[in-house]
Amino acid sequence: MKNVNKFVLLSFLVMINYALEDVDMKQQIEQLDQNRFGHTLLDTIYLQLQTQEPIERLMGTLQQIEDRYYQDQKEEDVSHKDYQDSCTVDLQNLDQNIKVSDNERIKLEARLEGELYPKRQILQKLITQKQGELKEFTGELNELDQQREEEGEEYQHKIHEHEDVIAILMQARTLFTENLQTHDNSFIQLNNNGIELLQKHFGASIKRASKFTYRTSWGKMFKALATITSRVHQLQDSAQVENVILLIDQLLEQVHDSMDLEKFSEEKRIQAYEKTRNLLVISINTTESTLASATTDLALVSEIIEQTQATLDNVNQRLQMLQLSRDDRFTICEQEAQDYQDSRSQRDSDRDVVSQTIGLLNKSLRTLKEQLALRMSAGEEFEYF
Repeated sequence: MKNVNKFVLLSFLVMINYALEDVDMKQQIEQLDQNRFGHTLLDTIYLQLQTQEPIERLMGTLQQIEDRYYQDQKEEDVSHKDYQDSCTVDLQNLDQNIKVSDNERIKLEARLEGELYPKRQILQKLITQKQGELKEFTGELNELDQQREEEGEEYQHKIHEHEDVIAILMQARTLFTENLQTHDNSFIQLNNNGIELLQKHFGASIKRASKFTYRTSWGKMFKALATITSRVHQLQDSAQVENVILLIDQLLEQVHDSMDLEKFSEEKRIQAYEKTRNLLVISINTTESTLASATTDLALVSEIIEQTQATLDNVNQRLQMLQLSRDDRFTICEQEAQDYQDSRSQRDSDRDVVSQTIGLLNKSLRTLKEQLALRMSAGEEFEYF
């Protein structure tokens, strides 16, 4: 009786185990069926089982698929590593090129800001300063030349006045000497004709002296001489006549001395003018030379600045292109890494599906057939792979 009970209990346990296995396999099939690849694979296995082909052939095919997944993953791992290594090299090269270009940019900007721009500013200030000095020196030179011209004209007028005075006095002396006569063989006197001529001469000289510009005092001298000649009785004495002639000679000597003094002063003015003018000319020449040199240097510096700015523009463009290339390369490499990760995950998922299917086949082929038959009887559409 005890043996019978044991048999019943054991049979019941076996039935429960089979039932549990059926439930477990059904859940596994449902889980595989939710996966698109698993769905297609189950359809293919069911058809294979319907052809009555040996199960070993199906198992071999599934194992080949599993092995192929494994081998493909190994190959993709190697390919991915090679590609990512090339990405690393490319990014390092791009980073190095960016660094070199950025250093070049820094040097160019430093040269512009620290050397060329300040030098250009200094030259511009120097040119402005020298242009102002040149204008000032030129103005002083023009003013000096104009002053010299005016002084020369004034000197010529003074000389002409002196010459006129000398001519008047010489004419007066001549009139005295040509119109003297001896009276009763006792003394020298001026004849009536001489007196008349002298009075006319001095009268005209007084009018002429009134038009003088620089020495109007000459007219007073002529008036004095005219007064003397008008006193005829005083000129009937030889001593008085000789005194008048002596006075005229003294006046002539004074006028000559005055004219010599004017000539001496003119020479001194000319010497001072020439000295000052030479200094101004030297200053002008020196300033013009400095200005020309600064202008040439400014043109050269401006050209260098223009070239440096053009080079800097090219470097900045190259930097921008390198940075864009790096960003693009980085994005592509990251996208490839993401694609690799997605592909690996998908391949692992598909390989797990194949492995689970192989496990189902190895575990209970009979139960699998029944579950697949139930699945197909439910109206599932076939998909093949």
